[in-house]
Amino acid sequence: MENTIPVERTDLEKILQLALGGKVQQKDEWKTAPLQGGLEFGSAIYRLRGVAEAEQGPQAWSLVLKAIQPDPQYSDPQGYRYWKREAEAYRSGLLQELPGPVTAPFCYDVCQRPDGSVWMWLEDIRDDLGSPWTVEHYGLVARWLGQFNGAYLAGQPLPGDAWVTHDWLRKYLEHAAPMLDFIRENPAHPVVQKMFPGFTLALTLAMWEEHTRMLKVLDGLPQTFCHQDAFGRNLFIRGAQVVAIDWGYAGIAPVGAELAPLIGVAFGLAGVPSSQAHNLDRVCFEGYLQGLSEAGWTPDPRQVRMGYAFTVFLRYVLGATIGEMLPGILDEKTRLHWAEGIGTSSDKVGESDAGIVNYYQSIAMEALKLMGLGCMGRVLGRAVRYSISLGRKRRQAGQKKPGIST
Repeated sequence: MENTIPVERTDLEKILQLALGGKVQQKDEWKTAPLQGGLEFGSAIYRLRGVAEAEQGPQAWSLVLKAIQPDPQYSDPQGYRYWKREAEAYRSGLLQELPGPVTAPFCYDVCQRPDGSVWMWLEDIRDDLGSPWTVEHYGLVARWLGQFNGAYLAGQPLPGDAWVTHDWLRKYLEHAAPMLDFIRENPAHPVVQKMFPGFTLALTLAMWEEHTRMLKVLDGLPQTFCHQDAFGRNLFIRGAQVVAIDWGYAGIAPVGAELAPLIGVAFGLAGVPSSQAHNLDRVCFEGYLQGLSEAGWTPDPRQVRMGYAFTVFLRYVLGATIGEMLPGILDEKTRLHWAEGIGTSSDKVGESDAGIVNYYQSIAMEALKLMGLGCMGRVLGRAVRYSISLGRKRRQAGQKKPGIST
């Protein structure tokens, strides 16, 4: 991420006129500071601050500028990572008319730059509570997300713009397949063992063979408009609202899926202790059900739970951990970039936490129960066979090390 960005004074003054109202002149220099933001290489986020001369006198101001570079690899408007989705969401006006207590920062302008990049000038949002949130705060946000999703389930028309993604999770999982092959062939690799300790790897590989069936179940659940990346660092409590940033994954998804990032990412990027995993799950799920009801839609708790449990396992164990994190950690440049983005050291990226591993194992077992006893028996039997074959490959890999007799 670059530490500076070339902002022209005349361009800045145009934005300040919208933000402050009336004629504005920026006489002095302003401060620009990079913010920790998304992990994509193509985006950079800055906070700009200064004092301008306005009609009512000197006015302190603060803005956020998000700059996104074009990426031909992600040029499909229906792709899971369409590079212009957030910009087009703001341009459409939809994000300024969201139902319920979920809202987005005010967008002063979206402009195409000569180099093809897109700049978004956004309201600078601060959280009323600061961080970290308590479990009760998470429950409140889950309730508001339930009201947001529930409004569409209760009759609010779903957005039909071309940038609104459908089948996001299915497309996201496609890039995990090559890494599954890598894992099967290299179970003794230090990074693989670090990320999937004990029986976790065998169970994960066995679950992968059920992922298409799980996706079909999700397809059959009630569908709603979702942010799809609503976790702690993308959410700011402001009064009786939650302001959500980073709408790059926004699209149609099953009820319950919105909870997956709120809970699933809380133990890593948002700093919630893994010992609170099950309590956080319970409080957020109850809050989300309440919000759905308050929006005027009567939820079926089993359906909502399927939407959550299937999504959180498919997205964060298969899609994120295997499809995205594993190749990123294996690549030194990407690993260093991620470490900078989340504010940690490179050797900590991908490090497993026993509490998180146990929670995801419990979610996997819950998903199997929701799929039926026949599916559970099939997957567990497959996991045992995987455990035996993986153990054999690990022993063979160990025998090939120098100094160990064959």
